[in-house]
Amino acid sequence: MNDQEIRNSVQSSHSKFLTSCDACRARKVRCIKRHHADIICINCDKRVEDCRFSRTKVRKSRTAQSAQPHDPPRARGQSMNASAAQPVTPLSDETSTATSRDQPPNHLVPSPLHQELDSIAIDTAVQESQVESCHTTVGPAEATQSLTPADHPVIMANEGDVCSSSLAYFSNGKLTALSKTLGHTRFAELIKRIESAVRSRIRHSVKAFPSPDHYAKEARSIALHTEMRSKYIESYFQEVHPVYPFIDRTAFEGKALSPQLEEFLSGDSAWCALYHAVLALGSLYHDCGSFVPFSGAAWETFRVSLSLFTRLIFGRRTLVAAQAVTAMAIFGLTYVSLPIEDVLITEAARIATSLQMNRGEAGEIDPDFQRTFWVIYSLESEFCFNTGRASAIPYHDISCPIPHTSLSLYSTFNWLQVLSSYALMISRIYERLFSVKAKSLSKEIRRTEALRAFEELENWKDSIPESFRPGMPIRSHRLGKSQAVALAIQIRFCYHNVRIALSRVSISASTGDSENQMRYKLSLTDSARAIIEVVHLIHLEPFVLPWIQYHMPQSALFLLFDFIIENPCHEETQKDLSYMQMVASYFMRLQYATQDDADSALSTEFYQIASKFVEDVASSQSSETQTGEDLDSLERWLSYNNDLNPSIFNELLGSQVR
Repeated sequence: MNDQEIRNSVQSSHSKFLTSCDACRARKVRCIKRHHADIICINCDKRVEDCRFSRTKVRKSRTAQSAQPHDPPRARGQSMNASAAQPVTPLSDETSTATSRDQPPNHLVPSPLHQELDSIAIDTAVQESQVESCHTTVGPAEATQSLTPADHPVIMANEGDVCSSSLAYFSNGKLTALSKTLGHTRFAELIKRIESAVRSRIRHSVKAFPSPDHYAKEARSIALHTEMRSKYIESYFQEVHPVYPFIDRTAFEGKALSPQLEEFLSGDSAWCALYHAVLALGSLYHDCGSFVPFSGAAWETFRVSLSLFTRLIFGRRTLVAAQAVTAMAIFGLTYVSLPIEDVLITEAARIATSLQMNRGEAGEIDPDFQRTFWVIYSLESEFCFNTGRASAIPYHDISCPIPHTSLSLYSTFNWLQVLSSYALMISRIYERLFSVKAKSLSKEIRRTEALRAFEELENWKDSIPESFRPGMPIRSHRLGKSQAVALAIQIRFCYHNVRIALSRVSISASTGDSENQMRYKLSLTDSARAIIEVVHLIHLEPFVLPWIQYHMPQSALFLLFDFIIENPCHEETQKDLSYMQMVASYFMRLQYATQDDADSALSTEFYQIASKFVEDVASSQSSETQTGEDLDSLERWLSYNNDLNPSIFNELLGSQVR
């Protein structure tokens, strides 16, 4: 082995990383990762800590030492610095220098940034060392533990996989590519912070879950006057019932407002749970809600229903029990009980199938069965599509007819028909394009299925009245009531949510066809702008669904950012930057309402990174253009001076190039 090979071997050994991060080594616990390409371990992710992997201190072999006996002191010092244990955080700011942030993009102008990116922590060599550490640290027990749903990322997508969730957009590979394009890792750190913030909201643990034995205590803690209870019930039927029409208002109010209310509450646990869930939902419109999980007056009222939850699960299956769990599932869509949303929706679907509400025979007995089933199915289908999982109620096993249910604020609008048709459509789309079986299909078949799904989506859109139809401007002054405006926003977001998912899967299935891919990328930005155009109409109140208030605007921000970084010179880039500024302003207002600093700060940083990148690209192109123009003018001037000495011409030309 010659001297050069020895040096290369030593430098290669110095680039190795420890198999455990610094935090796990300090706590003397096993360092575990969920997936090979993950940038942080499970322990640091749970603790929301920086996950740093130090470089290994590798002693030089005697052969290597003898091969370099006469190295200059400076060279030896550099080698020692390179081999020192230096904390490196994959996809973190510490790994990119200030120079890398200020340089123009490396694919436009050759610069030292290209060499600097070779040492950035997102390099392939680092990822390979992390994969090796994953193999060496995960045992059978730990591997099983790492697969628990509570540990899975919320907004991070799997490598080479397209999820139906529009929020799960960036994968580790995508973050790596964008970070290399940008020349720094600020963007990857933003995604990490968003992941941590979202996880804290939807995976907040219940500290004191009420049991059936606590029902009397929980019920006594609700000190509501009869007049206030009546207002809450009225608000429920004005605000919630038009969207989820599954309760017979006349029959419910007949019991809720009767002098025998206490007898009904004590004699029927299912109706008692339904009653308090309705009160909790109605109270959200009387300043009783909260943006913090498991807090606020509405949550205290809902705890009465929650204390009866086990009785509903293990008790006798009745329509009232199904309606009670349905009302609880609707409350689970709000910020207050978002961490238990999946439990409530899943149980509602389970009770519906147990009662065979999906069968036409059951629905023929009572129209309330039909309405209750379709509300449950709509809730469960949307939840599954937005979280990337299959529905528990197969669409091909449904024969329950959809009853005609007009919208109280728009009598000619059969809203339940539109809602149910949407639920059936997204269930079919998920099975054909996003299920495990669908992902094994060829790209040609997936493209065909995507085109078919696009056609179904457009047909669904055309079935909606023009005042509420996506693609048409929302005229709030014409719609009148605020709940009509809210419903129009919800319908628009439903449409673009599916359109985004279909465009993404079409891009994935069109590998090699750049023209087709660009067409679907423009479809993504079009949906993003359509979402941002109506964010000013969204109420910044706790009763608004987080999916509308946060999920879809955040998805739109992701889409525009990705397109701008990949296409900084596109003709629509400046327009997209303006829309990014609009949504950043929206998140600033949301931060003021929620008192959550992350909402506005993170979105503002997205805009700053994108605008700075576009500015750098434009500056570098302007510099190149100016240099070319100077050379052209010099050549034209010299053409009129043929007697000029060629050596002088070459000297002048060389000075321009330099």
